[in-house]
Amino acid sequence: MKMHKWSSYSLTSENIGIYEEIFENVKIIDTHAHIGKDEDGHSMSADKLIKYMDTANINKSIVFPLNDNNHSVNFNESNDAILLAAKVYQDRFIPFFRLDPNKSWKEEFNLRLGQGFKGIKLHPRSQNFKLTSSKVMGIYEEAEKNNIAILVHTGFGLEEVAEELVEITKKFSNLKIIIGHAGFVDLDNVIKKLGKKENIIFDTSTLKIFDLFDLLKKVDYQKIAFGSDIPYYDIDLALEGLIDSAITVGKTAYQIKKILGGNIAKWFQ
Repeated sequence: MKMHKWSSYSLTSENIGIYEEIFENVKIIDTHAHIGKDEDGHSMSADKLIKYMDTANINKSIVFPLNDNNHSVNFNESNDAILLAAKVYQDRFIPFFRLDPNKSWKEEFNLRLGQGFKGIKLHPRSQNFKLTSSKVMGIYEEAEKNNIAILVHTGFGLEEVAEELVEITKKFSNLKIIIGHAGFVDLDNVIKKLGKKENIIFDTSTLKIFDLFDLLKKVDYQKIAFGSDIPYYDIDLALEGLIDSAITVGKTAYQIKKILGGNIAKWFQ
């Protein structure tokens, strides 16, 4: 893999070597990507996402539906679209299905599990539920039982999320949780209380530069994974910010490669 040309990091004789190491045989996975059409007007087709991925040299993306207001039962039509995209681009997409805990979800869960989906996207702000509400506990239980991951939104629209996430990890100690946006709305507490928990991955989507610095300095690199949040954020900018931040705080090329793809890939081998 060739070194990206987009980096704004000063390419001196001292740091050009680490860039060459990072991009040599690196496998990049975007842990946070959407397909579909959102109520707010954002949209992304599978074909268009592939083009963005190719431009940015992204090998794979975890994909799940946007908050589509046309879902007739429980995101079933949107989840169908993810299934189709994963079949068309089976070597590029890792499919997650979306659920609304406020509605009947068990039939949709069992259907998607049988179709080979690898995880679930939950959005407490868009679907208006607490992370620890009784409505969603059954989803965590079934996900843990079936060894599939949960990616939970912990970004805009929420406030204090650390205590709720701790409660979930205590009750479901084997549940694989991807903390979407790394809990930046409550970052200090999330890092302190979950930074050393097992089965936790912090995805870096939409983190501001100083939040990235904090995350990279205070959390084991093996618990961090690249995420873009496309179409809400640009993949190239997300990669640039993460890599430059990681170099700035002293991460090695090996560690950065793991953050870019190796850490999350272990969950889906």
